[in-house]
Amino acid sequence: MAKMEVNWTLSGMTCAGCAHSAASIAEGTPGLDNIVVRYASHSFKATVDQEILDLPAFKANLAKAGYQLESEKVGMEIQFDRQRKALQRQLLELLLAVLFAGPLLYLGMSHSMDGLMIALQGLLAVVLSGYFGRKIHAKAFALAKMGATNMDTLVSLGSIVAFGYSLFNLLSGNHEIYFESAGLIIAFVLIGKYLEQRGKLQNSKAVESLLALQPKVASKVVDGLTVKVDVSALEIDEVVQVKPGEQIPVDGIVVEGTSSIDESTFTGEPLAVSKTAGAEVWAGTVNGEGLLLVKVVNTGKASALGGIIEAVLQAQEQETSIEKLTDRISKIFVPSILILSIIVGIAWSAAGEPLSTVFAINVLVIACPCALGLATPLAVVAATGKAARNGMLVRNASALELAHKVDHILWDKTGTLTKGKPTVVAISGDVANFKNILIALNQGGSHPLNEGMKQHFGFQGGLPKVRRLKALPGKGIQGKIDGNVYHLGSPSWCEEITGQKVATEKTTAVLFDETNVLITVIFDDVLATGAIDIIQHTNDLGIYNVLLSGDKIPVVDALGKTLGLQESFGEMMPIEKVEKVRAFRNKGTVLMIGDGINDTAALSAADVGLSFAAATAAAQQSADVVLMRDGVLGLKRYFALAAQFRQTLRGNLIWAFGYNVVAIPLAAGLLYPTFGIKLTPMIASIAMSVSSIGVVINSLRMHIKALK
Repeated sequence: MAKMEVNWTLSGMTCAGCAHSAASIAEGTPGLDNIVVRYASHSFKATVDQEILDLPAFKANLAKAGYQLESEKVGMEIQFDRQRKALQRQLLELLLAVLFAGPLLYLGMSHSMDGLMIALQGLLAVVLSGYFGRKIHAKAFALAKMGATNMDTLVSLGSIVAFGYSLFNLLSGNHEIYFESAGLIIAFVLIGKYLEQRGKLQNSKAVESLLALQPKVASKVVDGLTVKVDVSALEIDEVVQVKPGEQIPVDGIVVEGTSSIDESTFTGEPLAVSKTAGAEVWAGTVNGEGLLLVKVVNTGKASALGGIIEAVLQAQEQETSIEKLTDRISKIFVPSILILSIIVGIAWSAAGEPLSTVFAINVLVIACPCALGLATPLAVVAATGKAARNGMLVRNASALELAHKVDHILWDKTGTLTKGKPTVVAISGDVANFKNILIALNQGGSHPLNEGMKQHFGFQGGLPKVRRLKALPGKGIQGKIDGNVYHLGSPSWCEEITGQKVATEKTTAVLFDETNVLITVIFDDVLATGAIDIIQHTNDLGIYNVLLSGDKIPVVDALGKTLGLQESFGEMMPIEKVEKVRAFRNKGTVLMIGDGINDTAALSAADVGLSFAAATAAAQQSADVVLMRDGVLGLKRYFALAAQFRQTLRGNLIWAFGYNVVAIPLAAGLLYPTFGIKLTPMIASIAMSVSSIGVVINSLRMHIKALK
């Protein structure tokens, strides 16, 4: 039989539960095995038996539930554009739904028996349930045909039965009516779906930032001439030309030219790296001042940048604990309520009770998951709002839920535990006679070390005039002052010109003439504010701290010992950081903290990713939490906020479930035979409203509590 692995695109999913719904439909289809549906990436993966699968029929079944299957993988740029447009439509529908839900809530809570008011309630409920809830109903019915259920099933049934029974009572002259339940169930659930969809789109911006690093066009060298071609059309071993300041379009080998390359995309280190013939270069890095010819080794997904993008996508496809909780609730709570409702109706009917139908419907109505649907979204809204007021941007609620489990923190070095800028820490030599020459010559340089010296010396007047200034890629700059030629650059260039070796373990710039070393400037990447304090704090919490850096191993090891970290790893490429994250995840819960593009995949692969306001856009979008102020010290506020969020979420869920535990027996008439206590459908609908209000009040309490 012809079997094949497929990776298709499934659109139309508006929440995490949709992935479960689509998978349930697929599991009932002959010819499909090993089904994996991911809401984050809109992917549908499966093993397909082409001789058995009726693909058009399968697509039709999905379409009935509101999903569109495309039997080929759609590009990420197209997917992002679709998701933005879908979110805009979803927001518009939500706002319109709220316009109808507000009056319905008011009329329902007033419990007016006026005929006109009841008719208005019915009309509002028809609009909310029939139009705004159409997708929920479609998914519920499509699942029912497959013998499956989810939260949409209970929402749909609760809304339809509430409306149907109310209509029957209205026509029968019975005023036990709860149209408001039929409509408000839909409105509450739509709010939760929108919040989840918006969060997912925010997470996708990390991939968009990475895609922006990949040039779409390259200058291909053909018979000595350059031709503009799409990067995707390049073949291995072809040669491309990279001009100064351009991004390198491919992974490759330099075949001609000398330049310095900004590789902070991959290493996180601010200093450019000198490249000559035979050196490796990577797509997405930036060429310096020299012209290069590069032989193509890898492009697209096969490139190192492509590998980072794929790693981010794979990390985003992983189920969060909140999604798993939703899935568990869908599989246990919904069928249990449906079965219980039927049992209650049959039991009371067998006992000859005329209210048997009312009790059965009460169970459905009172158990409708308004409070459950609001428990997580409202806790998230409260926490993210409080986070914003306290200098934090929370992109993924799972980061708040998992904070108490963190037992490993993996730290980036440059820009995280250090300031990420070369800082002058020592100057030696004949400073008295040659300081002004050093400052004047340095004014003409643009290397990060030149910028570090400009920051150190500040503005200086009365400097000698520099003539014939020239920059030499990978070496430094030179110029003529008062008839003499001076050089400012690397120790290796100094040794090449003067024959004198400058020995140092730290980054060094040397001022020299044709024969002598004149001034030596030593640089270091100084510790970020609060670095020592926060490492001590996390060590006291019993967290295992690890340093991951692209910098040289001796430098990384020395910093790790200074700060008191448990382990340190240097000279790491981005994918190697991801491998370390995965290795430590096998030992516990990992918090990854970084600020560079080279950290994006590791941030996404960790249980929780954290970055900073001064970080690259890609790092911020990959992170679950962004600290907007106080640098690494903001980590203390993150842990405090997470503790409050967990307490609020736990309270919401306990209230929502506890309400059901108490209310469902009452709704089923458990106390009716002995005490004569029964709930009418009206009281059941009021109780359902009260359950939601309890969740709202508990969530609002979070705004009052101070972060300690």
